[in-house]
Amino acid sequence: MVDRRRHGVLLVICWLLSAALFVFLFITYNNTKLYGAMTWWFFLTIPLIGWTWGFFNDLKDSIEPESRKGPVPPRATDDHR
Repeated sequence: MVDRRRHGVLLVICWLLSAALFVFLFITYNNTKLYGAMTWWFFLTIPLIGWTWGFFNDLKDSIEPESRKGPVPPRATDDHR
């Protein structure tokens, strides 16, 4: 798998290409039935949405919480969380 920086750059490039394709289709199919063109654009963009979701989940999971300093205070017996 590619490293995180390259992965982010590829995501940005893919989103820019997706936006450019959307604008191109919108201009090309102006005042006509746009449904077919937008359907293909959406099917090409669905994997990109999933890839982006996974990228941000990986970023979130890679951040380690700070370790606590000192002992953990004991919980009260009536504290029901």
